[in-house]
Amino acid sequence: MGDEMWWDETVDHLRAGLPVNQKLKQELREVLLQEQNGDGKKSSATQSYSSKRHRSRWKWGVFAAVVAGLFLVTSLWWSSRDTGKVEAASLHLFDQFSFDQQLGRENSAGMAEYEGTIYFPLNEEGLFSLAGSSYTQLIDGNISFVRVSPDGQELVYVQDGSLYLYYVAEGSSQLLLQGGQEIGLLETPTWSPDGNNIMFVSQAYSEGFEENGARATQGTIFELNVDKGTIQSITEGQYPSYVAGQNALFFERDNNIIYRNLTRGEEKVLDVGNYPTVSNDGAYVAYIKSQGDPALQDVWIADTNFKTKKQMTANQLAAAWENGERVEGKQQARYTFEQPTWSHNDQRLFVYKVFHTNGVWKNLVRFRVTASRPSAEDVVAGSIKALIYRDEEFAHSFFNYDPGYLKGTSPRQVGYRILGNGEEDGRTYVDAETYLSYQDPYFKIDKVRYVVTDTPDGYKISDMQKLGDITVGVWGDAVYRIVEEAKNGDPLMELKDIPRKGKWENGDLCSLLYVEEDHSLWFTMMRTNGNQEVLELMHYDIQSKQFTETGTVEGASRSYLMQMDEGMDNVAISAEVNGKNDLIVINLRSRKMTLMSQLVGGAEPGEITTRLWNHGKLIFFAEMEGRDVFFSFDPESGEVNTN
Repeated sequence: MGDEMWWDETVDHLRAGLPVNQKLKQELREVLLQEQNGDGKKSSATQSYSSKRHRSRWKWGVFAAVVAGLFLVTSLWWSSRDTGKVEAASLHLFDQFSFDQQLGRENSAGMAEYEGTIYFPLNEEGLFSLAGSSYTQLIDGNISFVRVSPDGQELVYVQDGSLYLYYVAEGSSQLLLQGGQEIGLLETPTWSPDGNNIMFVSQAYSEGFEENGARATQGTIFELNVDKGTIQSITEGQYPSYVAGQNALFFERDNNIIYRNLTRGEEKVLDVGNYPTVSNDGAYVAYIKSQGDPALQDVWIADTNFKTKKQMTANQLAAAWENGERVEGKQQARYTFEQPTWSHNDQRLFVYKVFHTNGVWKNLVRFRVTASRPSAEDVVAGSIKALIYRDEEFAHSFFNYDPGYLKGTSPRQVGYRILGNGEEDGRTYVDAETYLSYQDPYFKIDKVRYVVTDTPDGYKISDMQKLGDITVGVWGDAVYRIVEEAKNGDPLMELKDIPRKGKWENGDLCSLLYVEEDHSLWFTMMRTNGNQEVLELMHYDIQSKQFTETGTVEGASRSYLMQMDEGMDNVAISAEVNGKNDLIVINLRSRKMTLMSQLVGGAEPGEITTRLWNHGKLIFFAEMEGRDVFFSFDPESGEVNTN
């Protein structure tokens, strides 16, 4: 009873004390509603939008009625708090994928996702979509934020402080609400779960407004009924996010995450923090929270019913930087976070990670949200994959100590395999081998035992013990085992024994791969015939001394990396083909050859580069519109898709 009385008193205090900018509210009613002279009709712009919206939706009427019924049942189910969802305290973020030096770097903010299609707003460049095998510019302009309607048919986005709608099927845009000097810039729109309303923030600016020098006051949250064109002021704050199944929202005000019941106007503080975003099923709210001195920002997830909450990431302190120089004796957070965003199915969480060192750059990272606790094998695999993705910072997060420098420049990690696990002297371990390659050519298998410790934050790597390594490389006129940077024993393969092919001359070996299981070598070699040159993929059985030609790539002038999938069914060859870096996948059974540049659509791809085989799919990226865009290729289906 005491808690209820305290809550009632708090609500009364909030009701009486909530500051609402009445001047801005009136201006928005006059300017944004665009009403005509008392005749009760909407302006032509609003009327046109409403008509267009109805035209695009009439054919979905029956389906919408069914969905509405299901939504009602879902809402009632949620209101009973018996959803079968695990509590936030039981969730884990895992399998981080970093769009490093790609989409999301430096000038991106406010992305969104719907059923595998990712929408990227890029300041000064426009709005882009990454769907299937295509990366496409949808709109040109200075776009800073986007959200997808619940049915995926419309986008609401921010361009130069105004709100626009984009019709996905038609590929057309329309102004929704005009921002400007007198009413302030419009920001961070979000759709209601039924798609009928859009919540947004309007910023009022002080006198002497200048486009690049204005100082914003506290924003005001408004709600727009997109069909009726009516608008109402809700409260002051930032980053509103509706709660499905409840007539409520979470938002940020004065560095607090606040829940507001829209029916009663009651508010309750969940936690300190920024950028609240509610999962589409209404179960969780993700946000960014700062702690400590120096402050460390981390991603948190809480139940929307306030039952539990959990810190999901583990930021660390690092050397401080000022004006591009390190500051001795001073520390700062290794990175900061911005704008977490749930995927449409709530199984992924996107968040911008910002680094502040000798320069400021921003990466978009994607986590898998799971109720299953990552196993010891998952943790070891995650640390190795982070290195293959060239994300040493993330690789360090899997350790409970500082492992030092993990990422070599030459050779580089190109693959891995988990060998097994067990217990020794009361400690859990995972054995794994990592594959490293270099274009000398050179190939190495590192075998390592990872000792893991069970901590409150999950398994962490507490020690690494080297079990051995196998290194092979070209030394003079043969391929040898390499020990301590010197050839060891008899040659594994002599170059003079490689068969010739008609009038073609054998050239240099380019890439090399050793398979320990069957004691064999795979290699690529250039062949020339006058002005013609081709790249040959060949297999050599060391025991029988038999060579097998597996594939010929015409138009190739060299290769610099070769990777084999986990089942040893396919190889991926990074090579220069027709004058630019491309990626060839060859099925070792059927000998079918696939060129990735022929499967990537939308913008014209430039260089294409591989990363790794991951559970039978090849992860690679293509340079498109000045940015590297990641895809995955499934050799079984022959399809390229967003990673």
